[in-house]
Amino acid sequence: MKLVFGVLGAIMLGTTPVWAHAANQGFVLLLPTTAYIAGGTITVALTILLLIFAKPGTIDAVMQPVPLRFRASKLPLRDWSQSTGALCLALLILIGLRGPTDPQANLLPLVIWTVWWMLFFVVQALIFDLWSWINPFPAVHRMLMSEHRVILNLPSRLSIWPAVVLMAAFQGFVLADTAPNDPDRLAVFALGYWALTLVGMTVFGREAWLKQVECFSVLFALIGLIRMGRSNRLGLPGWQLLQDRDHDLSHAIFVVVILAAGSFDGLYETFWWLAKIGVNPLEYPGRTALIMPTLIGLYGSILLLTIILAVAAFSGIKWVKDPVPFKAAFIGFAITLLPIAIGYHFAHYFVTFLVQIQIVVASLADPLAQGWNLFGLGNRRVLVGFLTVPENVKIIWFTQAGMVVLSHVLAVVLCHRTAEAMVSSRRDVVMLQLGLSILMIFYTIFGLWLLASPRGA
Repeated sequence: MKLVFGVLGAIMLGTTPVWAHAANQGFVLLLPTTAYIAGGTITVALTILLLIFAKPGTIDAVMQPVPLRFRASKLPLRDWSQSTGALCLALLILIGLRGPTDPQANLLPLVIWTVWWMLFFVVQALIFDLWSWINPFPAVHRMLMSEHRVILNLPSRLSIWPAVVLMAAFQGFVLADTAPNDPDRLAVFALGYWALTLVGMTVFGREAWLKQVECFSVLFALIGLIRMGRSNRLGLPGWQLLQDRDHDLSHAIFVVVILAAGSFDGLYETFWWLAKIGVNPLEYPGRTALIMPTLIGLYGSILLLTIILAVAAFSGIKWVKDPVPFKAAFIGFAITLLPIAIGYHFAHYFVTFLVQIQIVVASLADPLAQGWNLFGLGNRRVLVGFLTVPENVKIIWFTQAGMVVLSHVLAVVLCHRTAEAMVSSRRDVVMLQLGLSILMIFYTIFGLWLLASPRGA
């Protein structure tokens, strides 16, 4: 036995640093999460209770934005920055096709999934309108066809339904595709979507296509309504959502797709889900074997959340004295779920981002696997040891849980203000949002449970 431990010790002393990465929720949370889930749920419930006794107009007074004294630059900087974004995307596609085949060494999947889908999403929603500055799609179209005539007009009655379909398809690719991280596969996907967008802008017009069909422009425009600042005004998160009333059923379903997909993204790797589809977590068969269960689960989640939200809205209007159209209630309440979708996105990817962003930085040293050491980054180590320290894990989970709870609190505030705009009496305001309030309480429990659930994939 001593000989065995001696050999193991010698092997450990002779090891070198390992390039590694963590999967989504890559650690099992060993905390008394029941107490924290209860605390988060009580916080949301107390917010609902406090708003019941708040005076009408309080939310408008608190969330009223203040003007800022500055003038926007008239220089065509946005055209140049979008051209830079197009150049960067073209280089990333080239790296995806000609660079390393390892997704953890190729900049295309690293930048797309870590920098763009994780980091830029949060920046766009909470800090700055980044997408309007880096959007690569209009830049190339302006360059190739600066003055073109629209061949066909997109009917305004279509609204953003095409973008809803494309976003649902994109979520299917992310969750169910056999290898969405594969550089070649992702490069072909990005190039194909870019070509589709260029053709669409040429046929239907640049502005119309970006506003109604291009799902990422629609996505970033919607989540940007939670941002505190816009133009020369600054207010509390969500003030733009209260003032922007130009939403229809397609916008509501788009929000449902984002929220349902984000929730299922956290669910489909849990032991609970794997048990439901008959998969042993210790004998995971791989993504290829689970394409259909994943697609059924994803689109079933979207349908289920739509039905639950419809029931919540319908149950509310049945209790009020003032007549409220069901469609208006459904749209208004669905839009107020937008902060929850953003909060889930942040919480779900937070651990992955902390590790993957280190790999992105290190991969900048040798993007084409030629043995380079650009910027002196080749010797950087990817640190994952912080995930084994209980104190660090507590901080990470508190950050994730805090974002989920805060997003629900903001959604409750926006829901209350939406109800105030539809009915006149305080009783009707309370009864109108009763079903949605119950939904938000249970969704809080569900979201916090997802964070603490072990993964088997």
